[in-house]
Amino acid sequence: MADFEEPEDIDEIREFMDDADEEVQIEDMDRTFGDCVAVSNLPIVDNSKKAKLEGMLNKIFGQVGQVVRLDMPMEEGKSLGFAYIEFSRPEEAADAVARVDGYKLAKTNQFKVVKLDELSRLGALPASFEEPAPPPFREPVDSRSWLTDPGHRDQFVTRYSHTNGSVEETQIDWVENGQSPIMEYDGAREKSRGKSWCELEVRWSPKGTYMATFHRPGIALWGGPYFEKQARFQHENVNRISFSPCERYMLTCNFRPPREGPSIVLFWNIREGRVLRKIDLSFTTIGEGEEMREIPNLFKWSPDGNYVARMHQDKSAAAAKSSKNGLIQVLELPSLTLLDRKSIRANSVMDFDWSPKDNSLAFWAAEEGNTPARVCLIEIPSRKELRQKNLFNVVDCRMNWQSNGDFLSAIVTRTTKSKKTQFNNIEIFRVREDAVPVEMMEVPKLVQSISWEPKGNRFTMICHDNPKPTVIIYDTVDAKSGRKELTQLKVLPQRPATDIFWSPAGGYFVMAGMTGGSDSNGSLEFYDADTLPDEGKITDHYRANFLQWDPSGRIVATAVIQPLSGMVYKFQMDNGFKLWTFQGEMFYEKSREKFYQFLWRPRPESLLTPEEKKAVSKNLRKYERKFERADKVKRRARELLEMKGWQESRNSLRARLAALKARYYDAVREQRVAERGGVDVDDPAGYEIEQTVKEEIVEMKEDLIAM
Repeated sequence: MADFEEPEDIDEIREFMDDADEEVQIEDMDRTFGDCVAVSNLPIVDNSKKAKLEGMLNKIFGQVGQVVRLDMPMEEGKSLGFAYIEFSRPEEAADAVARVDGYKLAKTNQFKVVKLDELSRLGALPASFEEPAPPPFREPVDSRSWLTDPGHRDQFVTRYSHTNGSVEETQIDWVENGQSPIMEYDGAREKSRGKSWCELEVRWSPKGTYMATFHRPGIALWGGPYFEKQARFQHENVNRISFSPCERYMLTCNFRPPREGPSIVLFWNIREGRVLRKIDLSFTTIGEGEEMREIPNLFKWSPDGNYVARMHQDKSAAAAKSSKNGLIQVLELPSLTLLDRKSIRANSVMDFDWSPKDNSLAFWAAEEGNTPARVCLIEIPSRKELRQKNLFNVVDCRMNWQSNGDFLSAIVTRTTKSKKTQFNNIEIFRVREDAVPVEMMEVPKLVQSISWEPKGNRFTMICHDNPKPTVIIYDTVDAKSGRKELTQLKVLPQRPATDIFWSPAGGYFVMAGMTGGSDSNGSLEFYDADTLPDEGKITDHYRANFLQWDPSGRIVATAVIQPLSGMVYKFQMDNGFKLWTFQGEMFYEKSREKFYQFLWRPRPESLLTPEEKKAVSKNLRKYERKFERADKVKRRARELLEMKGWQESRNSLRARLAALKARYYDAVREQRVAERGGVDVDDPAGYEIEQTVKEEIVEMKEDLIAM
């Protein structure tokens, strides 16, 4: 048999083809390997373990896409530490690079996955390195410039459209207590270029560094003193976003119901602008029978941003026998690989949440067979169980962390043995104390919600009552004895409150009737928790469905907001927002017929140490006098500016009147005098001044004085 010789010219192939194949464009044949990847850093195995390793690779990469072929080269009976994998589609190969690169098969075997085309490019690089020219220097924007405002003002963003709804606006304003907002930026630069600054909605990052705008192609991030575009992230039809608390990473999702197609979650490195991993969003079934519903398995960030977790169903054969199997997956950043390559076993898990300050999470699981319901605290990454509390006859459980992570409250809804009556228990976990003691408090009425004072020991509870709810204030420390025990501070009966919003600085809260009938439709009560009066400052914002404190705790914003979906909103005439002082005095309101969003710009945590904060509190009166003087200077400057404006308006009016008099009155003076018989009424010399003195006795009175 003659040796095969590769044709040197494309014409030799054409001569072999018949006339019917002449239209084939051989020059356009795909000579790339877009559907293939190369994976290196594999264990070195012999022929006896080759099949096992190939099976493991098929299992790992089979979760990404359909593996068409797997080739692991061998030499002298041993593998070479790498393999080639072919997928059915190029998209699956790209997904394998994003998801499997960095996967740890063992401590010494961390996968390096590259596309085969990229491997060919790397192999074609020149042997000698040529240093590329450095890119032109670009001055980085000052992402914290807004924090250096001399007046210590805060910013907020609003989304609205004009009456006809043709143009949607995004506007950022400065505001200080007692003053009207001052516009900072409204997208004028983008408008001048014929572009839309925001198409859907906006979000702030946790520390206020970035403002994210939603567009149909993806997300754009803006920042700096002039709100310049910092980055773009492509994700079609994105409608969910979540920043890590450290602002290094971001999650985007094009969430949709399962019947409408898959929902895709993308994890991004914000500064590098690249995808870390792509994950299909799964759903978890909650409830039984007719009450069964599907909820999306959304991810939750750890407080330091080094982990992200979600609930997940165990789909293994061993767990398939149980209808309530469950796992909590904790992924490490930035590799987004499973922590220690295994999930946290949490059968019948219903909900979980991270501590706001520590890498520990709490979850509650429903009853399953003879296993009672329970609330568990677990430390990450050690997986050490800090506390577990068993619960019985449980229907529901709602967990709520205090902002410092010192306390965890659980509102446990239980039933009697007949299952006809429900009642509540409140479980308070003292997380900072040894062995995490738990206090249980029985509540005769059903509890609507619990709200913790930020960075404090107090919390409020709203209980269902007839005809209006009852609000109760508790402290976790007895002020008189100093003992760590639950103490009831105040009962506020018959309050039309559906929600309670604490000031970020603590000490004050607002009881708000955000929904419901006429008794609670927009009612507001500003309350001082330090003095505990029988009644706070009562006011209202009719039909208000939004309330948010500014980061400093000085201003409260309430608003009537309509959905962004474009549907006809029932109460458009009430749309708009109001600004209030923390004592409940309204100082500004703005009506917008089409009003969609109001968001305060967050601030990063204070850099002051606890000792420095105590020093500030100790010398508070000195600082008060300083700021009172500054406020007096500002107030005087505003009064002078206002007076100057009135003076300018008055002078302008007088100048205009003088010009009109000269043009229309003085011009016909001679004609006017002639028609009046030579009498000039405007000439003072034509008048005689006559003075008349009139005396009048108002009262006369005679008194006899004894001598």
